[in-house]
Amino acid sequence: MKSQRIKTEKAAQLLGLPVQTLRVFIQHGKFPEFASAIKKEGSKHWIYYINATRLYEYLNIKEPIQTVI
Repeated sequence: MKSQRIKTEKAAQLLGLPVQTLRVFIQHGKFPEFASAIKKEGSKHWIYYINATRLYEYLNIKEPIQTVI
């Protein structure tokens, strides 16, 4: 199955967390199983990577099937 990114908002919804809380957790390394955050050099901004496949495995749910129309 192809790994893909999932938006922070969607991941927060699945985890039952506020989006900002999830971002802080990822920054502090709370979910290394499926997410990481990198601070842009010379900036206050962060880049978040959340692997959808690993998140679904972590939550023990089936990954939604995507259909092409």
